[in-house]
Amino acid sequence: MSRTAAPQPSPQPRRGFTLLELLVSMGIIALLAMILLPVVVLARRHARDATCKSNLSQLWKATNTYANNSANEVLFPNVLTPLRISNVIYTEQQPSAWGYLYPGFVADNRMFFCPGDPVRDVEWTYGWANWETEEGEVQCSYGYRGGQGLVTDPTTQVTLSVIEVHPRKVFAAEYYERFTTPARVNHPNHINVLRCNGQVEQSDAVVSFGPEDDDFVEALDLLDR
Repeated sequence: MSRTAAPQPSPQPRRGFTLLELLVSMGIIALLAMILLPVVVLARRHARDATCKSNLSQLWKATNTYANNSANEVLFPNVLTPLRISNVIYTEQQPSAWGYLYPGFVADNRMFFCPGDPVRDVEWTYGWANWETEEGEVQCSYGYRGGQGLVTDPTTQVTLSVIEVHPRKVFAAEYYERFTTPARVNHPNHINVLRCNGQVEQSDAVVSFGPEDDDFVEALDLLDR
């Protein structure tokens, strides 16, 4: 005796989203994006700031290693304007200041640049493409103090012993140029500085390195302690 198969229930038609449900879903997604976007931006900003501070710390260590391997613990040869803070690391067919660290003591040139520096791109006139060229100039994100405020005679070489007696003064700082277009401002409302004792700090002082000579003195006076 054969069995008759039980009738299968007919499939229910699939119900799509109504316009109201779609609008509610889009509103929730938009609201979440508005909440999370500032958090993402802030996280990226903190990451760039942390990298910048790490760069300064690594440059300090490399500078000390360089000085300990040079005669009489001299930091860098006096070139250009030794009594003025400068962010030039290559000019006139030779290294300058930080540039003497490359490549023997700093192998990765990215260490010379803050990730928040607004001019770090292929169009930057004073970019890394000029390194070892005949007429080019390379500028980095950090200004090396040289002897300004540490020695009075421009022929005096700056050594580790010279900076050791000024532990709270600025050894290097992010090189702000607020007078340029676009202004070189790496971080909103603050600047990272490296002191002569090797400590990296954040300063809320608003400074501008140039364009006049007096601006350099005023900037360092504001950052020094």
